[in-house]
Amino acid sequence: MIHADDRRAKGPDGPGGVAEAMNRVLTAERAALAEVDACRAEAGKALEAARHEARAILERAEHVAREIHARTERLAATRARQMAESAQDRADGRESEELLQAAVKRLASRMTGGSDA
Repeated sequence: MIHADDRRAKGPDGPGGVAEAMNRVLTAERAALAEVDACRAEAGKALEAARHEARAILERAEHVAREIHARTERLAATRARQMAESAQDRADGRESEELLQAAVKRLASRMTGGSDA
């Protein structure tokens, strides 16, 4: 006895025929293409969000770098000023010390009746 499902599978245009199979394949293909398009759209959104985040990170990094450079320049200028002041103080100290030594020497000469008076 031939089963009804067997007849459908063998019939060219019946409910289980080639045309129905092709329609199912085409429907599945359309569904797959729609899913691919949805995936592409989602991937595009994710990529754009990643680009936006990368730009934000880069901007923050550049801002931090500018702040570091500005602080470094201020610290270098302060240190250079301190070094210059220290060098000036040492030079002023030597001049004052030399003047003091000369004055003490002259005073000693006067007190002792030396020739340098």
